[in-house]
Amino acid sequence: MIAYNSIRKLSIKKKMVLAFLSVSVFSVLLLGLLSNYYYSKAAEKEFFSISNEATARLNYHLDYYYQQLKQSTHSLIQNDVVQEWLTSESYTNADIQNVEKEMRRYLALNYSEIQGMFLISKSNQIVSMAQYFGKLDRFVDEPWYGVAATSNVVILPTHIAKYEGAYGRPVMSVLLPIYNKETIDLIGTLAVDISLEEIDRSFKVSKLGGSGTFFIVSDNDSIVYHPNEEWNGLPQSQTDLAALRIPKDTKTSIQKFRGIDYLIGSSRSSVTGWRIVSLVPFAEVAVGLSSARISMLWVLGIITLLVVWIVPILTNRFVNPILNLSGLMRQVSRGNLSVQTEPVPGQDELQQLFHSFNVMVKRLDELMITNSRLKIKEMQALLKQKEAMIKALQNQINPHLLYNTLGIISSMAYLEKVPVIEKMARNLSDVYRYTAKFTDMEVKLEDELKQLRKYLEIIHVRFPKHFQSRFLVNDKFISCRVVKFILQPLVENAVKYAIEPRGGAGVVIISAYNDGSDLVIEVADNGPGIEENELERIQDQLEGISASLDQDEAQQESLGIANVHARLVLQYGSDYGVKLTSFTGRGTVISIRIPIYLE
Repeated sequence: MIAYNSIRKLSIKKKMVLAFLSVSVFSVLLLGLLSNYYYSKAAEKEFFSISNEATARLNYHLDYYYQQLKQSTHSLIQNDVVQEWLTSESYTNADIQNVEKEMRRYLALNYSEIQGMFLISKSNQIVSMAQYFGKLDRFVDEPWYGVAATSNVVILPTHIAKYEGAYGRPVMSVLLPIYNKETIDLIGTLAVDISLEEIDRSFKVSKLGGSGTFFIVSDNDSIVYHPNEEWNGLPQSQTDLAALRIPKDTKTSIQKFRGIDYLIGSSRSSVTGWRIVSLVPFAEVAVGLSSARISMLWVLGIITLLVVWIVPILTNRFVNPILNLSGLMRQVSRGNLSVQTEPVPGQDELQQLFHSFNVMVKRLDELMITNSRLKIKEMQALLKQKEAMIKALQNQINPHLLYNTLGIISSMAYLEKVPVIEKMARNLSDVYRYTAKFTDMEVKLEDELKQLRKYLEIIHVRFPKHFQSRFLVNDKFISCRVVKFILQPLVENAVKYAIEPRGGAGVVIISAYNDGSDLVIEVADNGPGIEENELERIQDQLEGISASLDQDEAQQESLGIANVHARLVLQYGSDYGVKLTSFTGRGTVISIRIPIYLE
């Protein structure tokens, strides 16, 4: 965590140097590890191939050696003297001496590495090539002693001879079966103890690297042969080889032995079943690996120097423009939107960044100006909306004087028992009280309709016989919010132009329906309609109000259509307001479109 915080405090130049250096070192190390791994595998494969070839040659030589030994003894075991001694139930010392002579004659004419020869009958009687002392206990410590005769050639691993003539020498024993040449029956065994001279010569010829060695290990992990003669015949655990884990199968591995990495391979002999082990220092097989490691260290050092020297120079090209840009951005954050970066020709990322910064600052300046203008317009719209409401009501009589006068009239009508005048005075008082209240800019449609009914009751008193009014508004719309005092001016306009000229003979219908997410309220009459020229003038006036939110034209009729339209546009936008549809000689329909907004 401390290291992370320390890195965070570094400059961007130092961070880039550290990043480049880390990536370079990691890449070189990874390359070195991969090279070392695959080079080691290749060395193992090459060692495995060489080891197998050498082992095959040694196996062939051992097989040939034992076959020659077997063939050379054929004349001895077929000798009549030997055959007679093995098949006779009784024999004399002279017979034994004759057998010894035959064995010494064979030794003189054949292998000099033979340390001892022993003719063993099925009854475990033994004749040696040396003088016979008639005491079998001299051979009880030999591994071949007591081994039952078998038809197979048996090769016993290296052991230390403990009889006179070869005492203390490491020898291997070969047990050859002897058959009766007449009956082909197994009649005894010829045990031949041979020294390791021939094997030693064969293994020394098969070199493995500069200091590689071959040795043989038996199934019970005793050393059959090793160039170090002191280990021959000893268990592996009693030698320095105890630290080695000899592979059981035909494969190789790398192991630490005497402080050095060694390649060790194992192959089982087809002749004896023993394991022929090859052991060679890894460095001798992978000669190029150390050179590759040194080269890698040189490359790593050169790359480090280049990164430390060149990267700071290169980073200046990227860091300095970014620092300049950072300073300009701080000025922008303090509100200075007049800053600009110097134009740099080209198409790389930094140049595009500078260009984008200039565009951003210019666009931000335009947005700030636009936002300021919109705020001013919004304030002007609110002021105009309130002015429109005030202008719509500015010609009213002083409320207190009006309410007091209407109250006196209502009381007098009650005392004089004139209910029509009493109701008319009360309705007129409620209408003016509603229009004079400035606390709410929006009311429920229900409130607008309630006040409109009181106004129409007054009109009904005025024209009791022929005037009619109807309300076709579904109850689901009465909770909608509408701008205050938008219906009565339109109904007054219909009464003025459609009902009064005809002496009250006419109908005013108020209806409402939904058009998608909008509410449309219609005030319809059956008057004479509006002349085409006048209709176009009014429509142009309404379109002008929608386009500029200018209420100068609405001032001509303080409670008229233009005033209502201006207030609706100011409240809801230019998509809403008043629309006129006139049918000459049949009547006029005034439509109000507002968004449906349920409380």
